[in-house]
Amino acid sequence: MEEEEHEVYGGEIPDVGEMDGDMDMMTAADDDAAKKRLKEIEDEAAALREMQAKVEKDMGPQDPATMAADQAGKEEVDARSVFVGNVRICLCFWLI
Repeated sequence: MEEEEHEVYGGEIPDVGEMDGDMDMMTAADDDAAKKRLKEIEDEAAALREMQAKVEKDMGPQDPATMAADQAGKEEVDARSVFVGNVRICLCFWLI
């Protein structure tokens, strides 16, 4: 197989075996920093889940009759609505 020059790399594409050494360059400090960041993200996600649960609890259970009335009101408004797209408005004033 002929060795070709590739535009992306500017040279030959490295073999898979040649790329294995790149992972060895990751230091223990990098690994610790990544684990610390992952822990922070997990903690933040847990806090967000707790806040969402609290808000849902504070809102209380939704009455099915109220929810149905709200839905009916939305459907009524939608039935009376008209969508108009691709319209250009020109306000012209004629001086007489």
